[in-house]
Amino acid sequence: MEPQTIDPLNLTIFLTIFVITYWMIIDPRINKHLAAFVGGVMAITAGWGTGLFTEDELLDHLKGDLLILLIILGNLIVVDVASKSGLFYYISIKLLKKTRGEPMKLLVYMGLLSVMLSIIVSNISAILITASLTIIACERLDYDPYPYILVEMILVDVAGLFTLVSSLPNIIIGTELGIDYIEFLKIGVVVATILTIVFYILVFIMLKVPQASLSKKQREKIVDEFDEWSAVESKKNFYASAIILFLMIVLFVLSSIIHLGIATISLIAAAAMLIFSGADYDKAIDSVDWPLLTFFMGLFIVIAGLDFSGAIFKMAEIIENISGGNIIVAICVILWASAIFSGIVDNIVIAVALAPVIETVAATTGHELILAWALILGANLGGGLSPVGSPSNLIGINILAKRTGKHIGWSEWLKKPGLMTLILLIVANVIILVIYWIF
Repeated sequence: MEPQTIDPLNLTIFLTIFVITYWMIIDPRINKHLAAFVGGVMAITAGWGTGLFTEDELLDHLKGDLLILLIILGNLIVVDVASKSGLFYYISIKLLKKTRGEPMKLLVYMGLLSVMLSIIVSNISAILITASLTIIACERLDYDPYPYILVEMILVDVAGLFTLVSSLPNIIIGTELGIDYIEFLKIGVVVATILTIVFYILVFIMLKVPQASLSKKQREKIVDEFDEWSAVESKKNFYASAIILFLMIVLFVLSSIIHLGIATISLIAAAAMLIFSGADYDKAIDSVDWPLLTFFMGLFIVIAGLDFSGAIFKMAEIIENISGGNIIVAICVILWASAIFSGIVDNIVIAVALAPVIETVAATTGHELILAWALILGANLGGGLSPVGSPSNLIGINILAKRTGKHIGWSEWLKKPGLMTLILLIVANVIILVIYWIF
């Protein structure tokens, strides 16, 4: 890595802004979207005050980040419109009926439903849909929903590894490092499938599956009472949403062949949803999570400040020094550091912070893809190390607490889901090293 001249004062200023911003994001008393926005404003002000970068230079630096925002915006609109058409509820009920109310089938099928929805939409939407439906099904079937929700919480993070758009960390890291959809899919499908199988083995060993208290006939009658069409107001809009969503996924897969970017495809799909699905434009736009987009924009500006100040170079230098130039050590350091910090903070924050560091490290090692995957694995799976490490964990825990009164604390989490995640990370580490040795 070529030496870089770094002004200690600028480095101190932007590292301080970075630390303050991330401290505010972690602090539960402060709105994290506001925290990131304030951090971005501080970075812009510091850049102007120190003369480190101009407004034009900052905007030029953020061009790549704009693509990430456009992908997220397009996907948010597509998912919201498709969800309101009743499409995902229909799929969920259809799969629920396949279980016939059997406790083991329910555990496996609802877990696989969370995987499928995570691949199609996002892990947050997946846990909202599956956890809510699981609670209702368990109440009617007289099952303890805890093991079911736990399985779904972990699996949505594992499923986030399948495709480039399955999780926000993937979008951030993939876009930052120029990984296309097919390139991601080749590794993602293999890794996520193996980890899903390993996880179910752990589930059968470590979790107690509820026993049925109702007869087979009673269970079948209960699941048959669910109506998959009850959430569908218009079959025309339902089929339009299904077709557009399917075509969007097909275009994602073909993106590198047809030379069309993921951001462009996302926006085309969003426009098609708004035009052909019968959605109310104003309501669809109002439902977009605009605070999330400002959160990302603030983070991107803070990280840009770190890059201008030389802090990103320093972080990359530290990783190189720890690894001693050994790519295997670098893979392990990146995977476990990102996993541990994702369990403490938030995997989105870690992805934004470390993606440019990976790019700098890879500039000298020439192993960008494998290092990117070390970060992807750590960021996606690391959230399962703690109850607050992933948005899906928080959602699942809150749904469980509100509907059943059962609270999952740190100690209980670490005994089972935390331990399962630790084992998954070890397996993931082995898989990524094997992939490196083979290819």
